[in-house]
Amino acid sequence: MTRRGMRAWAAIGVAAACGVFAGGAGAQQSTLPDRLSPSARATIGRLLDSARASGLPTSPLVDKAAEGVLKGADDDRIVRAVQVLARELGQARTAVGGNADLAVLGAAASALHAGVSPTELHALAFPSAGAPEPGALSSALVTLVDLVAKRVPVATATRSIRDLLERRAGEHDFVALRSEVEQDILAGRSPEASLTARARGVTRP
Repeated sequence: MTRRGMRAWAAIGVAAACGVFAGGAGAQQSTLPDRLSPSARATIGRLLDSARASGLPTSPLVDKAAEGVLKGADDDRIVRAVQVLARELGQARTAVGGNADLAVLGAAASALHAGVSPTELHALAFPSAGAPEPGALSSALVTLVDLVAKRVPVATATRSIRDLLERRAGEHDFVALRSEVEQDILAGRSPEASLTARARGVTRP
């Protein structure tokens, strides 16, 4: 799978993944897909054990494996994707803080995968205006990943999201921003131009 394809895989799954995190343990995958080979299951099982020992959530890793099976990826590719996600979850926890809830952690890992640096991610989680509410931060990060998937440059998308967090934008502001940018793109406007205009229009508190 190409780098572009891997990013697309992550972008397609981020909203669903964050929904799973927010839905609680009962909504999460608990077993690996039957289609995986014994070798792949053993390797992923070791990754799950390592994540569990480190205090990281394991359900996102199981969900990633299930997503790969659903998309028809081969076992090697699925194992690599789970390995990458495990590493990104660890980096995300360091960047956004050990007390981050599952929705924030999952969205932060997706932001890292989209190309946001750990330093930039930390700045988003702890803006000078004060730490945002978990719902606002997770929505901001999902929006950031979505914008990058729509070909907004990472630096531009990160800068806009950071500015909105500094202005205390809330969860619904980011949901609205995603919808508005999508509408603009369908109308023929460039994603970057749409983001610049729409972000400027978010009312300051």
